Amino acid sequence: MKNKSILVYALATASAAPLPLYAADWRPSVEIDGTWRSGNSSASGGFFLPILLDSGNALFIDTQGAFIEGGVQRGSIGAGYRMRASDDWVVGVYGYYDYLNSAYDNSFNQLSFGVEALGPVFETRANIYLPLGDDHTLAGMGRGEVSGGKLMFREGMERARRGGDVEAGVRVPLSGASDKMQLKVFAGSYWYDGDNIDDKLGAKLRAELSFADLPGLPGGSTVTIGASGSYDNEDHFKGAAMARLRVPLGATSSTGSSDPFDPLTQRVERNRTIETHRGATGDLEKAIVELNGQTAGNVIDVSAANGDAAAINAIIAAAGDNALILANGAIGLDQSLTLNNGQVLLGGGGLLSLRGASSGGEGWFRNHGAATTLTGYNPAQDVVTMASNSAVSTLSITGGLAAIGGTDASNLMIDRVDISGTSHDGIRFDRVNGAIIQNSSIHDLYICESSTECEFSVFDPNRAPYAAVSAHGTSNLTIRDTEIDNVTYGLFAGSAIDENDWPPVITNAASNITLDNVTISRSRREGLLFVAANDVNLNKVTIDNSMQERDMDLVVLQGTRDVTITDMVLKGGINGLMMVTSSSMPEGAVTTNVNVDGLTIDGTRNAGIFLNPVSGISFKNVAITNAGTYGAFIYGSDWDFLGGPISDITFDNVTIDKAGTAGLYFMGPSLDVKGDVTVTGTPRDCKVDPSWDGSLGGSLTQGPGSVLTVNGSVLDQTNFGGRCGG
Repeated sequence: MKNKSILVYALATASAAPLPLYAADWRPSVEIDGTWRSGNSSASGGFFLPILLDSGNALFIDTQGAFIEGGVQRGSIGAGYRMRASDDWVVGVYGYYDYLNSAYDNSFNQLSFGVEALGPVFETRANIYLPLGDDHTLAGMGRGEVSGGKLMFREGMERARRGGDVEAGVRVPLSGASDKMQLKVFAGSYWYDGDNIDDKLGAKLRAELSFADLPGLPGGSTVTIGASGSYDNEDHFKGAAMARLRVPLGATSSTGSSDPFDPLTQRVERNRTIETHRGATGDLEKAIVELNGQTAGNVIDVSAANGDAAAINAIIAAAGDNALILANGAIGLDQSLTLNNGQVLLGGGGLLSLRGASSGGEGWFRNHGAATTLTGYNPAQDVVTMASNSAVSTLSITGGLAAIGGTDASNLMIDRVDISGTSHDGIRFDRVNGAIIQNSSIHDLYICESSTECEFSVFDPNRAPYAAVSAHGTSNLTIRDTEIDNVTYGLFAGSAIDENDWPPVITNAASNITLDNVTISRSRREGLLFVAANDVNLNKVTIDNSMQERDMDLVVLQGTRDVTITDMVLKGGINGLMMVTSSSMPEGAVTTNVNVDGLTIDGTRNAGIFLNPVSGISFKNVAITNAGTYGAFIYGSDWDFLGGPISDITFDNVTIDKAGTAGLYFMGPSLDVKGDVTVTGTPRDCKVDPSWDGSLGGSLTQGPGSVLTVNGSVLDQTNFGGRCGG
């Protein structure tokens, strides 16, 4: 950046002290100083070149550069004229160009002008500062504010500020005016304005003690120490301490004074740093709420003081679509709190991420109310009912049928919600298109022990009651950074299936479902149950049922296709990962195209992996330990209408350790099983039992190119009976 050359030049000239300048009427000097301020410190260097005129007056050129803690650099170059108004007084005028590179790597430029009057005892000066160029946006520093009853947005900006300062000082008599020591005390005030912020007005005091001609320094050198303090309506009190060395260069003119405190050659006192302000100072504009992507509307407050649920719902309805509802404190509800389209329910202490509708700037808005808990007293109604494009954030919800429900809606957002104590599901979605659950906790819901009432059945595929999240006929669902604990089901995600005719048909598909960084523990039944779903992505999912005695399989893919599993951990349960296709499912609802990369299974009571008529399954980097019976149970069918053989299965770097009975167990026909499996600490590496007629109850048929090695030895139809039977 070309402006930075000014800074480089200023520092370079300051470092030129060893170069003597011999000119009869020139008396250049260099100075270096260090300043310690409230909040930061700085080091600077400068070069001052006065040109003494025959009239006894002087022109001067002044450059300076500084490095300020926090990655800030500044530079200045200026010129001025000083004249002797009498034998005792010198008056001067000057102008400067200043450059600043801020801590946010923004560049600012300004012009400043000043006047001064310097006497033997008193001195005074005044400066004005005029920024040049544009302001800079600051990502994330925007703020929402309520204006005219609506939520609006101001973009975060870093702005240079116009301003000025005045100062007057007095030399405190010590032991005579000719001494090589001076003490000066100054008082002044300063003012800066800005766009969309209050003016900054303050007062300052400073004192400087200077010593001249100290031993070991060139003649005419001065050492100055000083302290200052300021107070204003914006920064309040700030203090600073300073130490400065000033060294003259070259010869002095016989026409000029050799006095180190000569006012013709003393430094110019001014604010050499461009005054900037960082904050939400952009023009007021419409606010986009990041949670739901909607333009914010009216802002209302609700609390227990508003009355019962009917009264609160009337207030919410009157606020209109896209309203921001600020909840405050504990609120009891005898019926469902109902959101309208685009409305956001934000609990006390919650933050909303915003962006400007015009500027695109980013920022936030806080609900300063008390932490919010919604308690549903009616076990037959959901505590909160969501509408399309609505959002719920930063709440605790307890009681009710479900904590949150949504039906035939789209684009729902649930963020930072704690759910407990419901009489049925935690969150219930029916035929929802687009929903996100994030940063939430669902725990301690109703536990159903009755298999008759609660166990999932393929003959009633639309029902898996008492789930932490029930997503029926729901597509485009994401659950991330969420914990689920002590529930009946963890997640039920099933397509809506019409069984009024044969074959049954899917009316609303469960599709495009993503779980990312989700932990499920102590689920009485399946942790994850997918029924006739497709396009499922499970990343960093942990299910741990190892601390309870009664539970079911941990993950079940029933008639579910196009699944990706990455870095999953399964502990406890009957079977860890079960993949099954049922003949009662709608046409096309088969479990296939499942790709697993990174799976750890430990401590299942039966098998680590259970395959029951499925095909097109790939396992990579899988470790199964302490399975109660088998590492993998491979169960095909002789009948196509029941799913047919297990086929097209790939094992890549699969290890099975300490299984109770065998590493691989085969039942029914298997076709084209490939890859490598390592079995350790287990009675048998593979096993097949006799069928009812005494023949083997399972088979392995390998086509061309299908090679399966178990513990380094090929297993195929030629040695299957001898190796796995018996």
